[in-house]
Amino acid sequence: MLHGKNTGERPLPSFVAFDEEDVKCGVVVVNGFLKGKEKYTVFDVRRFIGKEFHDIVPDRSWPFEVIEENGKVKIKTENINGEVLKTPEEISAVLLKYMKEKAKEFQGKDETKTVLTVPAAFSEKQKQATLEAAKLAGWKTIDLLPEPIAASFAYFNNREIPNNSNILLFDLGGGTLDVGLFKIIDQKIEIISKFGDICLGGRDIDNLLIRHFSTILRFRYNINVNEKIRRKYRLMLECQKIKQNLTAMKKDTLNVETFDSNINGVIEIERFELEELMTDLLQRMKTAINQTLNNANLAPKEIHKVLQVGGGCRMPVVKEMLKNMFPNSENCVEENPDEVVAVGAAIYAYHLATINDEDKNV
Repeated sequence: MLHGKNTGERPLPSFVAFDEEDVKCGVVVVNGFLKGKEKYTVFDVRRFIGKEFHDIVPDRSWPFEVIEENGKVKIKTENINGEVLKTPEEISAVLLKYMKEKAKEFQGKDETKTVLTVPAAFSEKQKQATLEAAKLAGWKTIDLLPEPIAASFAYFNNREIPNNSNILLFDLGGGTLDVGLFKIIDQKIEIISKFGDICLGGRDIDNLLIRHFSTILRFRYNINVNEKIRRKYRLMLECQKIKQNLTAMKKDTLNVETFDSNINGVIEIERFELEELMTDLLQRMKTAINQTLNNANLAPKEIHKVLQVGGGCRMPVVKEMLKNMFPNSENCVEENPDEVVAVGAAIYAYHLATINDEDKNV
């Protein structure tokens, strides 16, 4: 999701807080972690929307609880008045309603039509749950667009691509991985294979760092971050920053004083250490790529271009993995890889609006 007006950030963090009657979304919620409001916060909804309770794998970083009530998945959180129970669709609807209001502020009119992108690996039930969330948010006409296809619209827009080109799209986002394989036939895009993992993204890399630092804090400094919610979520935010910093720097540090004001110390981590922690995740990325290629009966040497999409593609180890897998392919990276899917969705929405206007004039 892109917003940006008056926030300083364009991608909208998918965080919702119920600390007050006026439910909050995005950056203001993330910042609220540092003000003792962690227990009111819900995130990662994409990881359980449309799923059965027994298919949900709990994450230790969640300040909320996922429960089953009358056969339905519910999120148990809190607000200033006590316990709050919401369905995943209701949580997602809060975010979608927020974006609807921002669109109204920007355009000066109330929109009722929207294009929503979904991971390639979403089941029909997950897609239906996403549609239900959009309807709860007030959208009347909703088009769902697979994220690999949305990304392809953004990349191929106003570009001349040689005929019969095979193009692999690798989209490593905050919570999901999508891999798509496209063929250009007479300047038309044809998707010939796709594969995804809805539990593989930047959040999983954050969790690796969280476990790494939690262990060191406990055994070296006798600090148990899981004993206090504020400590736990401060560590989550610090790990996100360290992950981003290690994209550009070879080492970074975690200040121990952040978690205990009586201890003055730092924990250093080098980029290669994070890359070693990511070994299993990198193998899962390779497996997703190979599955996509196998489904299309293509070999890596037959791929002409590799499109790198999603914030995770900023990491040197991910770039190196793709380069090693496709040594003869052209690697293509947009200036803002974490915005490509949203841009593609906007292009598709414009296309739909143009078609509708033409139909009205017939």
